[in-house]
Amino acid sequence: MDSQLNLSRKNNLQNRLGNRIGIIKLQLPFKFLISAFFLLSFTRLIFTTMYVDRLSGFNDLSQILWGGFRIDVATLFQILTVPYLLILLSLILPRLTSFVDRFTRWWCWSFLIILVLMECATPSFLFEYNARPNRLFFEYLSSPNEVAGMLLKGYFLQMLVAVVLVISSAWLTRSWLKSHDPIHSQRSIKNTLLLLLLIPVFFVAIRSGFQHRPINPAMVAFSQDRLLNTLPLNSTYSVLYAIYQMKNEASASELYGNIDSDRMIEIIRANMTKHAVFTDKNRPTLHTQKASFPFKKKNLIIVVEESLGAQFVGSLGGLPLTPNIDKWKEKSWFFNNLYATGTRSARGLEAITTGFLPSPARAVLKLPKAQSNFYTIAQSMREAGYENSFIYGGESHFDNMKGFFLANGFDFTIDQNDYKNPEFKGNWGVSDGDLFNNAIEYLNKPSDKPKFSLIFSSSNHTPFEYPDNKIEQYDKEKHTVNNAVKYADFALGKFLDELESNDMLKDSIVLVVADHDARVMGDEMVPINRFHIPGFIISEEVGQKVDDTLVSQIDLAPTLLSLLGIETATPMIGQDLTQIEADYQGRAVMQYANNQAYMTEDHIVYLQPEKKPIQYAIKSGNIDFSQAFIPDDTALAHAQFSSWAYNNEKYRLVE
Repeated sequence: MDSQLNLSRKNNLQNRLGNRIGIIKLQLPFKFLISAFFLLSFTRLIFTTMYVDRLSGFNDLSQILWGGFRIDVATLFQILTVPYLLILLSLILPRLTSFVDRFTRWWCWSFLIILVLMECATPSFLFEYNARPNRLFFEYLSSPNEVAGMLLKGYFLQMLVAVVLVISSAWLTRSWLKSHDPIHSQRSIKNTLLLLLLIPVFFVAIRSGFQHRPINPAMVAFSQDRLLNTLPLNSTYSVLYAIYQMKNEASASELYGNIDSDRMIEIIRANMTKHAVFTDKNRPTLHTQKASFPFKKKNLIIVVEESLGAQFVGSLGGLPLTPNIDKWKEKSWFFNNLYATGTRSARGLEAITTGFLPSPARAVLKLPKAQSNFYTIAQSMREAGYENSFIYGGESHFDNMKGFFLANGFDFTIDQNDYKNPEFKGNWGVSDGDLFNNAIEYLNKPSDKPKFSLIFSSSNHTPFEYPDNKIEQYDKEKHTVNNAVKYADFALGKFLDELESNDMLKDSIVLVVADHDARVMGDEMVPINRFHIPGFIISEEVGQKVDDTLVSQIDLAPTLLSLLGIETATPMIGQDLTQIEADYQGRAVMQYANNQAYMTEDHIVYLQPEKKPIQYAIKSGNIDFSQAFIPDDTALAHAQFSSWAYNNEKYRLVE
């Protein structure tokens, strides 16, 4: 009797404490997290074992497992964010507790089945496409009959096994979920604090660390092998990320109007070099042309300067901030009239390394269909026997640079994680001085192959951080764009001087070019003056000359291949500037938000969303807005080509 009385008193006390303090039972989300993580890790090991012959060693395995851990944690915490926020809300509105409990059960169960389904679908997808399920997975849903036939005839056994596994998992987990106690979420200070303390946990887990940008596929990419780079992902994440990326695929024809594709191709070809020999009907810009110089296995060094517009370059009429660039004007092939294709680094890198025209969509570095076999100059260099590297002072996964370059011809990347004891490290990585010191060290390493190095600076970027005691400041306040430009010029000058003093220029061709201008703004449809950038080529083949030809960034890659003596098929439509005709006027294509400009020496055409193209004359270097003209289809064809070539996967060397 006494014992029963004591037990009753104890239960009453616990009930009173429970009502006073409140209890939150998070066993279900936690068990979902553990179960799903085990599932994804287990299947990743299976898939890695299937392709173990493609691993080059233990380092590849560790990259896959560590990258997979980070991706899985980020994925699962993103999934749990919705029930977590609802549980928080139920503290404020206790009447929602029953709904939140039912929703959490449904949510966790549904996503567990989705995870199982996607992992079951992965082996066949890996075999067929050499990658985890991606945008093709849901693009094929628009052709259900064809897909069903393909699965039944080609993958019947695999499909049967997958169906059995999914149904079994659904049944077992449904019973398992029903056995869990409901989630109680009475309002109390303790409950509120407990859940609020989980906010930083979710934040760090979803971002996978404290780095500047959340985790993405480029952050876990480590190999030139496309398949190996997809193994750290899980298939649910891979598909959802592809869906997310689709928002970047704006179509030029939908914005500016449409012309017949045959007419578009005719115009594009007519405006390409007259020396082009077209080699493929299915890829209409694929062509070969004779190089201007013999092949000598010279190194190629491309230095891309961050945010360095003509407004900062004294020899281009800007501020006196670049004495080193100005000095090289007297010792290089210097372009007085060079224009960027856009306003972002990814757009500049797109033009410089691929020769691809700009579009209203994001640069191809970030678009899913460009993550394999999309043409870059590195592919031509590899065919010619070069070792290709991307050297950066910051995080190379920014703008998906690492993922794009490794998937399209580059052998490896070097970024801020590879610098030992840098002199200076700021918000955007190590200083340009550290960057160039590392580049010199790499270029000096003995190799049986010539080297192609793409070097991308970052010091001239907000918040404009750079080492002390390197320059005489232009502005009194240190952290300004003018001082950052001056430091960037100082570091570049030191690098070029070292190449020259060590006789490395004799065996190299060097391109220095800006990715875009800083402060691209204005009320014009396209602020043309803010697209004017510096660029010059150091090469014994051409020596010194100042070139007033109107040049676009898309002309640089074809010109470099010709200087190197590399004769190969490419889809690039840019001009080889070593072989232009005497009457060639030049042109520049510039993308500014959703507007695009097509400029020649005597006119400019503006393309705007849902408006007819409009043309104005250029007189004495200034746009005459007093009279508008109806343009021909040349500007529209160039705008449409980029979207067409990307969507139809025509900008590549192989089908």
